[in-house]
Amino acid sequence: MSRVVITGIGMMVPGGFGEAAARSTVLAGVHQFRPVTRFDTTPFRGKAAAESAFGGSLLELGLRLTQEALDSAGLADLSGGSLVLGIQGDYNGLQQYWRARMTGEHGHPSQQTVPVVEFLPAYHLQTIAERYGMSPDGKRLCLNNACIASSNALGVGYELIRQGKAGTVLCGGYSLVTEEMFAKFDSGRAFAQDGRVRAFSANRSGMLLGDGGAMLVLEELEHARRRGALIRAELLGWGLSCDAYHVCQPHPDGAGMALAIERALRSAGLQPDQLDYIHAHGTGTPLNDRSETAAIKQALGDAAYRTPISSTKSVTGHILEGTGALETALSVLAMKEGVLPPTVGYEGQDASCDLDYVPNEPRRARLRKVVNLNASFGGNNTALVLGHPEEVAG
Repeated sequence: MSRVVITGIGMMVPGGFGEAAARSTVLAGVHQFRPVTRFDTTPFRGKAAAESAFGGSLLELGLRLTQEALDSAGLADLSGGSLVLGIQGDYNGLQQYWRARMTGEHGHPSQQTVPVVEFLPAYHLQTIAERYGMSPDGKRLCLNNACIASSNALGVGYELIRQGKAGTVLCGGYSLVTEEMFAKFDSGRAFAQDGRVRAFSANRSGMLLGDGGAMLVLEELEHARRRGALIRAELLGWGLSCDAYHVCQPHPDGAGMALAIERALRSAGLQPDQLDYIHAHGTGTPLNDRSETAAIKQALGDAAYRTPISSTKSVTGHILEGTGALETALSVLAMKEGVLPPTVGYEGQDASCDLDYVPNEPRRARLRKVVNLNASFGGNNTALVLGHPEEVAG
């Protein structure tokens, strides 16, 4: 079976594009939450999000991340490659359409600020593929399974290369804070009451949304070597599971997440005590953090108490479908810099969350094996295992 490496990354965190923005905010532990200005929050309980300065549409964000990933990989286009996205589409287009219908200001859909067609995830897939010269015989797939969508996309890309069905796969996802999604989470009373995400902390009260995403270029190892590509990390394995416990609550014992971790470690040929860091899903909700902690204990045993864990959502907020790709990119950056990103806003231990969550301050560490965890509504779970590029032998 072929080995899979990451050779290109384009990413945006709420603080901006690229490694410099991620380094100065996420790795430094500088949270990005502030009052939302993109739309009127008067009707809502929640008022805060990790809103970026990016002023374009969701599709424009996807195109920019794609360009930066290809530039990073030293590729001119997607010819000969495949594309796997994990996105939800642009709800702004749909919202504008229905508001016009309700007010009688119909107009033509093409005259909207965001064309209604951009609501369709497959439109993003088609546009990126055509814009970057993807060959007709390349694989194209778009996933829309909520907050594991883009980490699931990376897993599918991994499988395409491992099974010899592709040599290069561009994978990822992205999301912007929209009024539509803000209203849904607000109505479910999911938002943190104090405008801060305090993952794993005793006084955590909920999540917040954020802008961002990432596109990553995956390549078969020898394919990357032949063209002299810079290897940024190796994707060693992954695991996917569904605990099917509840439509929006995780299994209280973390059964599904534990299974995803165990499958990922088995796929990577690793033992629990070989992990140097766990990049947690860490939404800051009482149920998620308790369940995720239980899952880590179940999957790692005693090693759970010796393995540092942190949540970068305490800085970036939850980027929904884009969160898995971005947090994978951040994991690669953490390995490169030798820094454990902190769990910001941590104020005290919860009896059910008693592991090492790297509270509030970054920590220097030698990171050679890292796992990134993500979960979503419906009980879906993913775990992606990454290896430091210096560990790629030969």
